[in-house]
Amino acid sequence: MPQPDPPSGDPPPTLEITQLSLLLGGVRALTSVDLVVESRTIVGLVGPNGAGKTSLFNCVCGYYPATSGWIRVAGTDVTRCKPHELPRHGVARTFQHPILEPSSTVMENVLVGGHGGIRSGPLSYALRLPWAIRDERRTTRAARDLLDYLEIGHQANLRAGELSYGEQKRVELARAMLTGPTLLLLDELASGLTHEEVMALATVIRRIRDDHGISVLLVEHHMGMISAITDKVVALVEGVKVAEGTAAQVQLDPAVVEAYLGAA
Repeated sequence: MPQPDPPSGDPPPTLEITQLSLLLGGVRALTSVDLVVESRTIVGLVGPNGAGKTSLFNCVCGYYPATSGWIRVAGTDVTRCKPHELPRHGVARTFQHPILEPSSTVMENVLVGGHGGIRSGPLSYALRLPWAIRDERRTTRAARDLLDYLEIGHQANLRAGELSYGEQKRVELARAMLTGPTLLLLDELASGLTHEEVMALATVIRRIRDDHGISVLLVEHHMGMISAITDKVVALVEGVKVAEGTAAQVQLDPAVVEAYLGAA
């Protein structure tokens, strides 16, 4: 099946998913899903467990090869990209459970996200050549600025394992932002947090969108966060998109209500 021509005229959406389907071990995880994240918007992806939300994330990030359909980022086809290729297209992701090295400092964990933007090779670093030193200082300064922005700069020299769960999520968020993304994929950011921590993070995500112009696709079960920050919500049920609209509209959609509560 030929790939559709990209839209012309207006700038393309930050993320455009077209007729995306995925088979995993013979099970249809996604079926012809369409989803658009416009520039500078926050889109929530909701649905009961097993709805296909993480499968969709994994397709966008290159962990699962799509069975059919297309994925575009800012108009560029990334359907067959490998995970390590996505940062150069402006895509960064966090995970439900932060993936940090607990014995390393907060700063060291964040700096992992800057490797893709460093131009100097290992030999340049070993020889401490001037351009390598400039690269290192620039990346470290950017990491420190991000930690300050996320209100954990005072913890830069602590070991990541000493931080609270909510603080660790901010560290992972800083690491993702250090890649310079135009699209952030946030996987259940509110999971395991108190209500106060959730709403504080909701404020942070809005600021990231407003201050940095970053678009966000957010998988989330916490409807308080979804209602507080999203411009649009898409609901999946058994791998099929069943509703799209504002948070209030989607929560009242009959297909969504049935998926969560069962048929009356």
